[in-house]
Amino acid sequence: MYDYKTIYVVFCCIDMENKTFEKVGLKWGLIVFALLGAYFGLLQLLGFVHILELRLFNGVIMYFGIYKAIKEFKKSSHNFSYFTGLGTGVITAFVATMAFTVFGFGYLMLNPEFMLEIKEKETLGIYINEYGAVMQIFIEGIASGCVMSYANMQLLKVPRLSSAN
Repeated sequence: MYDYKTIYVVFCCIDMENKTFEKVGLKWGLIVFALLGAYFGLLQLLGFVHILELRLFNGVIMYFGIYKAIKEFKKSSHNFSYFTGLGTGVITAFVATMAFTVFGFGYLMLNPEFMLEIKEKETLGIYINEYGAVMQIFIEGIASGCVMSYANMQLLKVPRLSSAN
């Protein structure tokens, strides 16, 4: 019924035969979300979820996903430009961040003990609630994703030849 080039991703059907920067960003955003969720689950399982320094690996995961998304779009598109590459990275970051924010909100609502642990163990924990924690996830993800998109485009942009000899 469907050809082999059709990829099914959580709740979405993305036809990767006609790659656009939006489709590539959506695909890699969902992959980054899955990796972030798996990493969070691993930290939770091992009891390391409160070690703030380990959250830096979230940035590594986001950077990897944005890099792979821009690189895939660049390889598959003859319409690649600086701004379409940047857009691919920003969409990847936005999709991953929105999905992880919803996941984080759901986790905090279903596991109120986790929020109590945050309030007890974090420096400014007494001032934070579920909504503040979710807003922090969102802002942190979007800001770092935009910076990482810009950084990746410095590596992957198509160089322009100067007309002056």
